[in-house]
Amino acid sequence: MALALSAIAVTAQAQRTPSHPLDIATADETQWINSFMSWEPGKTIGNASRIDDEFFISRVKPRKRIGAEQGDYTVDATVDSKRKMCLWVPLDDPTSTWKAFPRYCFEGDNFSLWSYLDIHGNWTAPWVRCSAGLSDVAAKNGVKVGTLMSIPWDVHININWGTSGHAATLKMLTESSYGKYKYAEKLVQYMKYYGINGIGVNSEFKSDRSSMTRLINFFAACHEEGKKQDWEFQVYWYDGTSSSGRIHFDGGLDSHNEEMFGTGEKPVVDMLFFNYNWNKDQLNNSASKAKSMNRSSYDIYAGFDIQKNGMRLSGGDRSWRALSETKASVGFWGAHSQSLLHQSATDDGTSDIAIQKAYLLKQELCFSGGHRNPAYRPEFTDNCNLSNASLQRFHGLSSLLTAKSTITSVPFVSRFNLGNGLKFYNQGEVTFDHKWHNINTQDIMPTWRWWITNAEDKVDAASYPSLIKADLIFDEAYFGGSCLSLHGQTAASHVKLFKTMLDVTADNTLSITYKLTEGNKTHAKLFIALKGETNKYKEVAIPDAPKAGQWNTFTAKMSDFGITANATVAMIGIKVEGTTHNYNMLVGEMAVRNPQQAFNTKKPTVGELQVLRGRYNAFDFKMRYYSDDGTGAKKTYNDEVDTWYYEIYIQPKGGKEQLLTATTSWAAYVVDAPVPSDKANRQVRMGVRAISPDGLNHSDIAWSAWTDIPYDQPLHTAKLSKAVIKPGEEFTLSLEDLIEEPAQKWEVIRPSDKRVLFSAENVTSCNLKLDEVGVYDVRLVDNTGQEHLNRGFIQVSPESTGAVPHIESITPSKQQIKAGEEVKYSFTGKKGDGKVSRGLIISDPNMFRMPADLQQGTTYSYALWFKAESFRHDKQGTNLINKNTIKDSWPHNNWGDLWVTIRPQWKNHAANEVSFNTMGWKDHDDPKADMMSTGYQVVPGVWTHIVVTQDGGRQCMYFNGKEVANAFFGASTRRENKSDNRIRSYELADIFIGGGNVYKAGFNGVIDEVQVWDKFLSAEEVKQCMNGYSKGNVPANLRGYYTFEEKTADGKYANWGSAGEQYKGDVVAIAQGGGEKTDNAFYDPRENNNNVLGYPGISGTLEVKTQATWTLDGANVIDKGDVATVTYAAAGKYAATLKLTNLWGEDTKTVTDIVEVTGTTNGVNAVEAADFALYPNPFVESVNLRFAEGGEYAIQVTAVNGAVMQNTKATANAGDVVNVAITGAKGLYIVRVMKNGKLYKAVKVVKE
Repeated sequence: MALALSAIAVTAQAQRTPSHPLDIATADETQWINSFMSWEPGKTIGNASRIDDEFFISRVKPRKRIGAEQGDYTVDATVDSKRKMCLWVPLDDPTSTWKAFPRYCFEGDNFSLWSYLDIHGNWTAPWVRCSAGLSDVAAKNGVKVGTLMSIPWDVHININWGTSGHAATLKMLTESSYGKYKYAEKLVQYMKYYGINGIGVNSEFKSDRSSMTRLINFFAACHEEGKKQDWEFQVYWYDGTSSSGRIHFDGGLDSHNEEMFGTGEKPVVDMLFFNYNWNKDQLNNSASKAKSMNRSSYDIYAGFDIQKNGMRLSGGDRSWRALSETKASVGFWGAHSQSLLHQSATDDGTSDIAIQKAYLLKQELCFSGGHRNPAYRPEFTDNCNLSNASLQRFHGLSSLLTAKSTITSVPFVSRFNLGNGLKFYNQGEVTFDHKWHNINTQDIMPTWRWWITNAEDKVDAASYPSLIKADLIFDEAYFGGSCLSLHGQTAASHVKLFKTMLDVTADNTLSITYKLTEGNKTHAKLFIALKGETNKYKEVAIPDAPKAGQWNTFTAKMSDFGITANATVAMIGIKVEGTTHNYNMLVGEMAVRNPQQAFNTKKPTVGELQVLRGRYNAFDFKMRYYSDDGTGAKKTYNDEVDTWYYEIYIQPKGGKEQLLTATTSWAAYVVDAPVPSDKANRQVRMGVRAISPDGLNHSDIAWSAWTDIPYDQPLHTAKLSKAVIKPGEEFTLSLEDLIEEPAQKWEVIRPSDKRVLFSAENVTSCNLKLDEVGVYDVRLVDNTGQEHLNRGFIQVSPESTGAVPHIESITPSKQQIKAGEEVKYSFTGKKGDGKVSRGLIISDPNMFRMPADLQQGTTYSYALWFKAESFRHDKQGTNLINKNTIKDSWPHNNWGDLWVTIRPQWKNHAANEVSFNTMGWKDHDDPKADMMSTGYQVVPGVWTHIVVTQDGGRQCMYFNGKEVANAFFGASTRRENKSDNRIRSYELADIFIGGGNVYKAGFNGVIDEVQVWDKFLSAEEVKQCMNGYSKGNVPANLRGYYTFEEKTADGKYANWGSAGEQYKGDVVAIAQGGGEKTDNAFYDPRENNNNVLGYPGISGTLEVKTQATWTLDGANVIDKGDVATVTYAAAGKYAATLKLTNLWGEDTKTVTDIVEVTGTTNGVNAVEAADFALYPNPFVESVNLRFAEGGEYAIQVTAVNGAVMQNTKATANAGDVVNVAITGAKGLYIVRVMKNGKLYKAVKVVKE
């Protein structure tokens, strides 16, 4: 087994933020206003190229929602359909960088419950620049999007005299000439061109009456311009700054802010976002005031700080029920970098798939309620945080809001693609095996998630458990990265998927593309309901699938539903009946189409292409294309050129084209596009084609010119030929990059004395041996002269802990034998048996917990061996060691007494350096620079030893036995010594290894030899502790010692330390945590696994036992093991293959023609019709075997290379015919028939 490791220690797979750079030029507010002054359509903003600017131009025309006049309907008639909802939150990553740009990681904010939103305020998008990923997906759902001017608290803004910052922006923007605002018309034109509706202001600043009047009148003028230009211009205003420029919170709508709000004749603000101390009377009074101003009261939003409070309210007249009894709307804020709904989705861990699954669930619990069904909701509650466990009691925003829809025209197609995926699929096949995220590809999702009723079309406490379950999943997809799954047992369930108002005729069609994961019975029907009759269903059965595991498409005409004349379809769904618990139907597409409708989907033209960087096997690029004249002087929407979206292709010269991704934008961005690993053959062309609105047709591919892909990003990564190395054993150290130039120098260094034990120059690989057990660094100087250090890259462990097996030779007892004669095969080599220390698997969100009383005060040392599987850093990195408690309030529940963190790249520090901080350190986004493992990075897949030690203000850190940090921090203290009401000092803070929390990912990997000392270890003691101790022979100051060799009767891990056996360790996870709120959380015990390889340098109880597996084609095996005994029935020369496997790895060796068998005819094709016949041959699907003799037969089908394709047993009477289906591809096979353990017949067959 080869182990590939980074020679520059940057293999961290950032989970919430991509590991690749953002290659799209952005602009801040100052750059925007300076560019805007001279902007006209076709010109770019800031430093953006034409390619970059396309990532900001929305190409999806805003859709109108179904209104009451069109026949809108609701789940619950008691819910106010006029109430609106704003998410004034970011749609961004922890670094506030990625917004809604395409990227090549899976995790990202792919919010999908747009049917309940009216506004997305887009908190981190600066004035006036919104990524088109968000504006596109919002436009198709009828949602308005904004940008934000984030003015700090209490800053004074004088628009008349502003010379810098926000004041300068507002001064330039609101200039007037001859009584007219110069830029009002242009601003609306700009916003329409880019697809932006709103400009938001975090208005908690001070100003003056003159400045505010100027701003108010400008906003009013822009509203007038919006009407003229047919664009819905909006302003979102945090109700902190009054019309006169004073800071005035929590006053409702009154004389202090009525001018800012505006009248029906002169609207100024479209969302007046009240601060968080509103109450029912204030909202009712404000509604009355709005009515008197000829304004809708629903333009007043009751604000929620979900960062601070989650879904909590104080009750009484500040309760959810009280809010539901007003005529005000709902607004969520929280927080500064990420939406708290997304940020807090770490309920089940911080891996990308765990976050995405939890985020989907969290959205459904928040909006549809704790039962994920808007027709059956929990009662109103004011005491829920943002944890999914808590939200299962939440009444849901659907108790106050009704779901809206824009599905009003044919064709309508949804493939249930959420806009990201673990792979990219098209027509059910993987076309690009790479994680991706591009929210502009998100389909219109089911309107209600999930409105499901029983056979009587009802749902209540009694019927709810019996209903089918619906989920959006990433396991498979028909297109994009996700699909719908209907699963579980039900007698009958109506799954109401889409609210529509589709005018159809009898020959229009409704189709479904589906797959059964088990069996082939669909147990399902398509149903529709017509306008005004949404409780009357017209059904058509979905045919059973030909077989499980394959996508099928069924198309029904509207006439099949009984529609013979023009009608309006108001609902589309699926009815499921009579399923068992293992039922699972995947739905990859649902579509309403008009077969008579034709589209003139225009072939795009490739504009600019930029290859960003090239590696040995992949490259990154971005390109622009267009479907109009390409000048940008006129805004063109996709539907104006009969286009739904664009597919992006590459093709290597002489190779096949490959679909990489899709987008609605007129620019594409691709990372890790494949390229041949050959310096002489790196010509590739990039292509794009347009897909028609019905998804069935497409333009031809428009190709770029053939482009030579540069090789300008060598990996500089090294790999080892063996996972574990023994003293004196030869192994290979080599470059992973197949075309990288030879390294100038390789050095293997012993860290303890920095002695160079091996060196080589100007080679891509080298063979070497190391004689001593230990941990060794590798210094690589690449061909450019740049040095790369890998700490602990090579680890030589004792023979006693086992090794990778190795086969020297295979020998038969005889080289020539007669048919039926026994021959024995044996081998020489190294089995690698041994016994090694046990490790403990830690998989986020799980963490290893040790009792708090093991260590008190500020004199201590913590030590452990750990091997990270990979890194999925959050904003502040990955947790390694923590001493804290969920009983404290934010932020101390996140920090505690101490925290040891593996960090992402930070300032001048490389990724995966380790930081050590203690209570008293206040710059929590930043580590303490002099208490980091500077120059020493953790490498995934490599065992690393860490010691952190403290004595009062003195702190040290050791990395693989070497001191890497030594500093003094006099402010270091403990929770019990702090007078802070957020700290519950009476609650003990346990010690944890791993586990995620806010801004920090959880550890994924294996740990071993965890030690907690009550003393400050010396450098010599650190070296000693790396080798471990035997039970009963432990230093007195080692209070906690967990080797994971011994589990106690209650499933916990024995403490071999001096504190005593009562201090057992266990594996837990935080349950019912709600992001920053953990007061209702608890530590939930989790299943765990210590049957894994621990640190290979320490012996233990885990047995490493090697198994021999022989592959001996044509042989009748009598006995297998280290020695295999066989006979042969047919003459010929035979090969032998041996594979040795143990926990450390495997080795395989094949020797051809090792034995020659004589004394009989070749058994293959020696078929005598008198006793056996096989026909037809050649065959198409199956062959028939006729047996003249009765008996029990074993029938084996193998490929010509010896690979066993299938085994079948048959009991036949004389003259019986047995049919055998051969499921492989076309080609040559061998059918062997065994009787009584011996070869009876062997026949070559050909499948056509």
